[in-house]
Amino acid sequence: MADADAAPKKIGEFTLNHEATFEIDTAGNKSLDDISKATWAKVAAGINNFTPNTNETTVNDEYYDGEGFGTSDITSKRLALTLAGHRLEGDPAQDYIAKHLLQIGDQVKTLFRWTQVDGTVIQGVVTMGNLVTSGGAPGAKQTFSCVLTFNGKPTVTTTDAVKPGVGA
Repeated sequence: MADADAAPKKIGEFTLNHEATFEIDTAGNKSLDDISKATWAKVAAGINNFTPNTNETTVNDEYYDGEGFGTSDITSKRLALTLAGHRLEGDPAQDYIAKHLLQIGDQVKTLFRWTQVDGTVIQGVVTMGNLVTSGGAPGAKQTFSCVLTFNGKPTVTTTDAVKPGVGA
């Protein structure tokens, strides 16, 4: 029997976003070979929005046989996640991200894991960019946001129930 106090996982046919999880390696490992050494912190407290983006590079061409219409080919992607909400000082994940505000290069890279609502796990090395660790109106909660961009193709692990491109 379902726990009456548990948050619903769905409303009607729609799965709710809070079923997704985001984890960052606060040990700063920079290789999937070191995933067993990772110290995972859940990026959740204070976060009220996330937006994935594939940041695609396209090549657009027109040919004489196209009657004035062109073609577009995607030649690369850089998967990125924007996580946004309110700054919660003392939260291990937010504190780890915030301490990189003025750092550059390899210092802003670490492992990241995104478990989607269907159980698919996407993980890889990310660059922590566009960090916002404070700001807002005088009486408002502090602002927090970051863009985590995967370096190269992330690894994707699907559950038996969900396979990309198959089914609903």
